[in-house]
Amino acid sequence: MRDNFPITRLTHFCKQGTGTHILYMYNEIDQYMANAVRFIIDGLVNREAVLFVDTEHRIAAMREELESRGFPLERYHNLIFTDSARAYYAGDRFDGGQAGKLIDLIQPFVEKNEKIRTWGQVLLPDRDVVLEQLRTFEYHSDHFIERTGTISVCAYNGLTTPAYIQNELLKSHNYFMTDTEFSASPLYSRDHLATFNGEELDRLRRLEQQMIELKDHNDRLTVENKLIAQNEQKVRIIIDQLPIPVIIRRKARILFQNGVAQRIFTINDEDAVEGNLLLPFFDAYDTDPAAVEDKKVHQHELSYKNGKKTHYLIQSIETMYEGEAAILHSFVDITHEKESEKLILRSEKLNIAGELAAGIAHELRNPLTAIKGFFRMLKTSNDKKQLYYSVIEEELSRIEQISSELLSLAKPHSESRSDHNLVQLIREVAILLTPQANWGNMQIEIQSDQEQLYVHCEDTKMKQVFINLIKNAMDAMSHGGTISIVIRQQPDGVQVQVTDEGSGIPPQLLNKIGEPFYTTKEKGTGLGLMVCFQIIESHAGTIHVDSKVGIGTTFTIILPHV
Repeated sequence: MRDNFPITRLTHFCKQGTGTHILYMYNEIDQYMANAVRFIIDGLVNREAVLFVDTEHRIAAMREELESRGFPLERYHNLIFTDSARAYYAGDRFDGGQAGKLIDLIQPFVEKNEKIRTWGQVLLPDRDVVLEQLRTFEYHSDHFIERTGTISVCAYNGLTTPAYIQNELLKSHNYFMTDTEFSASPLYSRDHLATFNGEELDRLRRLEQQMIELKDHNDRLTVENKLIAQNEQKVRIIIDQLPIPVIIRRKARILFQNGVAQRIFTINDEDAVEGNLLLPFFDAYDTDPAAVEDKKVHQHELSYKNGKKTHYLIQSIETMYEGEAAILHSFVDITHEKESEKLILRSEKLNIAGELAAGIAHELRNPLTAIKGFFRMLKTSNDKKQLYYSVIEEELSRIEQISSELLSLAKPHSESRSDHNLVQLIREVAILLTPQANWGNMQIEIQSDQEQLYVHCEDTKMKQVFINLIKNAMDAMSHGGTISIVIRQQPDGVQVQVTDEGSGIPPQLLNKIGEPFYTTKEKGTGLGLMVCFQIIESHAGTIHVDSKVGIGTTFTIILPHV
């Protein structure tokens, strides 16, 4: 059966009495100890003198292991333990001349012509220039090993011994061993053990100086990395306490998010991509080269699944996160500011519209007053045209009333509000507009779950709202159709929906509906719907527009019920 320990296979492989100098580069301490134990036991079984050089800690562990395997140490006087620090160092510096001291320890066995094996764990200093000393040490050792036929293992930590030192050591050892395998050294030659010439010494010293500089550089990098990691941790703590959302990402993967960002954006899994409402912003930022170069503050609208929309000012900076490039985004909610901005803009436009309306109203009301006066004079004549005069007077009064309403845009005036049946008001409007609807092959249908639904309003203004909405619906239905008016009692008030079968309004234009001077009609002014919005809002109500191109438009009004 094949032995699992490479040290046993290697010692059996070597010719007895020729001297075997083994370079052992170990990686795993358990494998190291297993090979060392087998090396000592094989020596004791073969009645060879054994010198074991290692740290005091490992020597203690080795003693305990040998005792547990049935080798009482007091019976084996040919087993010598010595500490690595005393064996290889003079004070705190590595000394190649110390090989002589080790030879002195086993000299009595040499004189008795006994077989000898040695195991030495060589501890290299971090900063000292040791290669020259190490070559001197290995030269003396190899010379002794050849002369006495000794089996000698020089063990080095393969994880910390630089490659250039390993290469030099292969020149002075005739075998190379790892934790599990062995082979003849491809670089071994006794010519390498001759006294160094000046050129060789200079080469070795340059190598060591470069190695020391690399170690110093690595140490500085290690310290810097620790400081960076500490600073990153501090920054994370600070960011996590900020009252605004902050996210650090790399492409679509979110690397870090503070508590506010997690709560607002509901990102439970930082690696999640699907359903992340920030993805449209990430894509827009990453595909816009100017966004990365100018590092300006960007505005972005986020749309939630429930239909809610929020506006953010987003500051983006390139940063490092865990040693790799990343992007940090900080979000400031400006939704309220945006709404205020819209209100201010709308107010300014209303002022302009009011000034225009004031001029128009004054120009209309003066001649209307004169006309009314003349009609009163005509009424006193004997001509029997009283019916026509009544109609004309009624219409002129309505024109005057509408003029007054237009004038109300310019300045507030006292209005008389009282409880009115909204169903009845809408039916009266429908009666007024039915002749015009019939002329265009249109029908006005009114549906209500109750015949009496009262709201507190100024009836003339409320009629004006529905006149404008129904006339707009008629204008949108060039090929005829049905205008549906549905009135319902709702928990939060009375709801009225006016739906047409017109061409509809494109989505990008819906937000502009109700703005002064904005209209989809060729000859429209945009004032009609603006007045409707103002009247409804002055009655503490709401007005909302839904439209689908090719299907139609629905205006939904909700007014507080009495």
